[in-house]
Amino acid sequence: MPRQRGFTLVEALVVVTIIGILAAFGFPAMTRFLTTQAVRSASYDLFADLIYARSEAIARGTAVKVTGYSDKDYKQGWMIEAVGAAANPIRTQGPRSSAIVFTASQNTFTFDRTGRADATMTFNIV
Repeated sequence: MPRQRGFTLVEALVVVTIIGILAAFGFPAMTRFLTTQAVRSASYDLFADLIYARSEAIARGTAVKVTGYSDKDYKQGWMIEAVGAAANPIRTQGPRSSAIVFTASQNTFTFDRTGRADATMTFNIV
């Protein structure tokens, strides 16, 4: 009789069961990892844009403001624009698709022409 090659149905079911068990243990850790990465990404983007807005205020010699698209909800995105300029934004940030909460203490943050902030603003990214 010629020898047959391959896996039996029982062997295949055991392997699928083991993979399912490993995936069930790994899913919560992966969910936490993705949430942590979304928060980290949002904070890095915000920090970079605040530094950029400050440098633009100094370089242009005029006030530059960062404005959220939605009232205090920066998850919807924000815009950087020169105060008193035409309606052309300097830079925009689109909305976040991740399941994070990204709010601010106020909707607008302004840097004067010397690069100083007009007020203290706090952000909450969870």
